[in-house]
Formats: sequence, C-alpha cells, structure tokens
Amino acid sequence: MHSRWQVTTHHWRRTVILLSVALLLTWNFATIAHQLDLIPEHHSHHHCQLFAGAQHGLVKQLPEIIPPTYQRAAHSDVIERQFSLSDVRYTARAPPIFA
Repeated sequence: MHSRWQVTTHHWRRTVILLSVALLLTWNFATIAHQLDLIPEHHSHHHCQLFAGAQHGLVKQLPEIIPPTYQRAAHSDVIERQFSLSDVRYTARAPPIFA
C-alpha cells in the first residue's frame, strides 16, 4: 500500500508541475503578444497597462540633430587686480580676526 501511495503522489506532483509550466509558458506568450499589439483592434477601445508598458520603451520619432551655430564670442577686457597682504585677512590655520 505504501509504494502505491508514493506512485500516486509522484504522478500527481508531476502532473501539477507540468500543468504549472504549461500555464506559465502560455501566460508569457500571451503577455508578449499583448504588448507587441499583434491585433490592433483589441486596443481600439481601451488602453490597458500591459499595452502602455511596451509603448514607453519604443521611440516614436528619431531625435533631430540640430547643427551647431557658430558665433564669435564677445570678450571683454579683464582688469587684473593685484592682491596685497591687507586684502588677504587670514589663511586656513590662522586665528580668527575679531576686530
């Protein structure tokens, strides 16, 4: 009786596993077919999330590359200012100046 129970249990486990794998593969192919929109009439009346998810990654139009416009840069004369010791009040390790 014990071996017969094991054979029956093993048979049911294998059947459940095979049906689960078949259902999973069917579900995956159905999802892919839904996202690729192989039947456009299906989405004529609604916009479901599976259909919208695939469309976010697709490029509707290639980006336009605008040629750069070259203009002369307007440079102004820079007046150099010389720093004296009175302008530089302290350095990183100097004590604080309170006055």
